[in-house]
Amino acid sequence: MTIRHAAALALVGWYLMVPPRVPGTGEVNRGVPLSQWNIRRKFPHNEGCEAAKSRLHDQALAAETQADAAGPHRAERNPELRCVLCNAQCVEDDDPRLKAN
Repeated sequence: MTIRHAAALALVGWYLMVPPRVPGTGEVNRGVPLSQWNIRRKFPHNEGCEAAKSRLHDQALAAETQADAAGPHRAERNPELRCVLCNAQCVEDDDPRLKAN
């Protein structure tokens, strides 16, 4: 590996990204391209991003479960459809999918 390659690798960062919601429904809009997702936080290494994603997912599901317990009509909800934070992904900052189409 050359110094130039090592320097390029050192500049790579990771984004913790979450999808937007479908307007008017509150559901997660997983159909939009990654370039339209929201950056929640940036990390220097994938390990930190993955750890934060896991914590975020656990916290979001716990909040959804707690909300479901508050009302019987909510118990049938699928948190993966409505929980934006549950659908978070770690993406390398130079991922070509981040470029607007």
